[in-house]
Amino acid sequence: MRKRVAVVSGGAQGIGRAVVLRFLEEGYLPVILDRDAEAATKTVEAAKVDGVVIPFIEADLIKKHEVTSAFDRIVDTHGGIDVLVNLAGGTFHKNPIHLVTPAQWKECLDLNLKTTFLCCQAAIGPMKGAGRGTIINTSSNFGITGGAERTHYAAAKAAIIAFSKSLAAELAPCGIRVNTIAPGLTASERVRSRYTEDEWRSMSGALPMGRAARPEEIADGILFLAGDESDYVTGATLHVNGGMVMP
Repeated sequence: MRKRVAVVSGGAQGIGRAVVLRFLEEGYLPVILDRDAEAATKTVEAAKVDGVVIPFIEADLIKKHEVTSAFDRIVDTHGGIDVLVNLAGGTFHKNPIHLVTPAQWKECLDLNLKTTFLCCQAAIGPMKGAGRGTIINTSSNFGITGGAERTHYAAAKAAIIAFSKSLAAELAPCGIRVNTIAPGLTASERVRSRYTEDEWRSMSGALPMGRAARPEEIADGILFLAGDESDYVTGATLHVNGGMVMP
């Protein structure tokens, strides 16, 4: 029997790296999809202590032909796709609305929403063929509350929740579950690097649980949504934010 294949878009670093390593610990075969080859190499190296070489496919996930090619390669090589985790994305501009350029708006929606759509579209065929599958998409606390000067990012993350609910309803008869993970403030390297020590201490200390999440804690939430323990859960949004948002 083959291992369950878990494709992780944006799996090269941060929460994605934690997810990949967590899946590996649980006996899955994680496959990294990312455009950052340097960061992906570090993740692959981190996993070699277990004697496993994690597959990595370099792809620009806003380009349909690259996404289609990557998923075809995964199916041909590994025999199917059991889990898809869409983590590619992020927020790269914080601007008042009158300063958000059309290019910035498009970039943010492409990196967050379009990548999610294209990867889901490519994975659904193999999952339907197998009669089962699990998809986990990534929103954010900003997808629930909105955020001043983050209109483009909040719009993309809110759209992912509605997209996932719609997809869950469409695919439930096919044996495919679709859920959303919504992290709050998380101490990934990229996020942490944006703040001084004092800023970080103040911001994370103000949360109800008094600290930011570790990437591994978000990974645990994703693993729950991927596993048999959540077999009757679809169309849900799991908030892992230490009480930051309580919808």
